[in-house]
Amino acid sequence: MRLIFFALLAVNIALAAYAWLRTAPANPDADLVQQQLNADKIRIIAARPMVAPVAQASCLEWGPFGAAELKAAQSALGELRFDNRVTTHETSVTVGFWVYIPPLTSKTEVDRKIKELEKLGVREYYAVEAAGPMHNAISLGIFKTEEAALNYLERLRLQGVRSARAGSREHRVMQTVIAVREPNVALTAKLAELRLQFPGTEIKAAQCAA
Repeated sequence: MRLIFFALLAVNIALAAYAWLRTAPANPDADLVQQQLNADKIRIIAARPMVAPVAQASCLEWGPFGAAELKAAQSALGELRFDNRVTTHETSVTVGFWVYIPPLTSKTEVDRKIKELEKLGVREYYAVEAAGPMHNAISLGIFKTEEAALNYLERLRLQGVRSARAGSREHRVMQTVIAVREPNVALTAKLAELRLQFPGTEIKAAQCAA
């Protein structure tokens, strides 16, 4: 009986020791050794630098302008001290009004009229050479609105051009838009006031061209 008792006691001690080993915390030194043994499997991955997206600047676009009004608008902008914020680009627009001299009887009459216009200080014009009812007319400017055409006609009359007329005629033409880069509140207000001097133009917000 005593022999059986000591045998059972030994078995219980062995089971208790096994259970304790299963629940005991891991040896940190043993983990460190294991990591060192697996050092050849470690890969160093280079981190890619974070590149912040570049925000595109905002602009105010003003226009469109025909050749007759573009220089005046640029000159007025110069007085507002926009410095190097101003750029221009061309755009295709449909305009429905023009100022013109009605068709003349011959090419000789067209040449004579052009010389008269130049003496009066008119520099923007072209003779209509295409066949049709407006053959040998002289275009003095094309405009988006009737108001703009009538205003320009009045300016020509003050210069002494008496035979010019304003009328409707649809054209698809290239005109110029002025872009002002990131204007502050004060300059935006001044630009809005300046627009009133150029009927037919408009101001709108847009992203600046690259």
